[in-house]
Amino acid sequence: MRIFFAPFQIALLLALNLAASSVWAASPIDVAVSIPPQKYFVQMIGGDHVTVEVLVPANAEPETYEPTPRQIARLSKADLYMEIGVPLERAWLKRFTAANPKMVVVNTARGIERMPMLRHDHDHGAAKGPGLDPHIWLSPVLVRIQAMNIRDALIKADPAHAADYLQGYAKLAQKIDQVDGDILQSLVDHPLKQTRFIVFHPAFGYFAAAYGLTQVPIEIEGKEPGPRQLGELITFAKNNNIKVVFIEPQFAQKAAKTIADSINGEVVTIDPLQEDWPAGMEAIATALNKALR
Repeated sequence: MRIFFAPFQIALLLALNLAASSVWAASPIDVAVSIPPQKYFVQMIGGDHVTVEVLVPANAEPETYEPTPRQIARLSKADLYMEIGVPLERAWLKRFTAANPKMVVVNTARGIERMPMLRHDHDHGAAKGPGLDPHIWLSPVLVRIQAMNIRDALIKADPAHAADYLQGYAKLAQKIDQVDGDILQSLVDHPLKQTRFIVFHPAFGYFAAAYGLTQVPIEIEGKEPGPRQLGELITFAKNNNIKVVFIEPQFAQKAAKTIADSINGEVVTIDPLQEDWPAGMEAIATALNKALR
């Protein structure tokens, strides 16, 4: 039997279909990320088409943080999880996907070759340690790769807005270039007398590699240094005329202050987890530039 629709019925069906499409298009993609800088990248690319949940607060350590029940509940509704390789993910990601099997995990580090984590070496300042360094968001070159992976994942999840994601990526790429150029120009304008800097947690290896610097970490494989290691670092600092000890706001200052007091220096805070990524990168560069001139 053939069924015929009157013109007004066809118009009504089309209107309902368009309304349903509009509701779907207006619903943003729920994206979960591990750390605050990732939120900046996803929002720059996704714009109004995404909502972003950050697991690790800006004042917490990604190495030891445990998600709250509220965060786990929100993850059960996430469409995408942007993985970056921090320790939190190794401990929790399988549990997240078990609770939300429909959530797509996106490896934003795909195509990036990670460097080893550094530990202190009393002869040379730093040496390779066990494990790979997850702090890839502190290198503009590597952030470009992460941004491409985020862009492609959003397009795959929501092809209807592909043009918007391409435009958002282009704006982010321009901002990355600007940040990189400004940091390089500051180094040209103010040549450094020293290229090695002491920092509590070895989070700045990629930043250092990008700009010809070397970080010398206080922390030893995630632990506070003992008296012998502290003595070696103090001797290293005195021999190399280092007067500033850097520390991240997520860590206690005790060991850093011990070294700073012993060299008549100061402790300066630099934050690798600032959500405003350009401002965070420029703040790190400014602090290092001032200390190493």
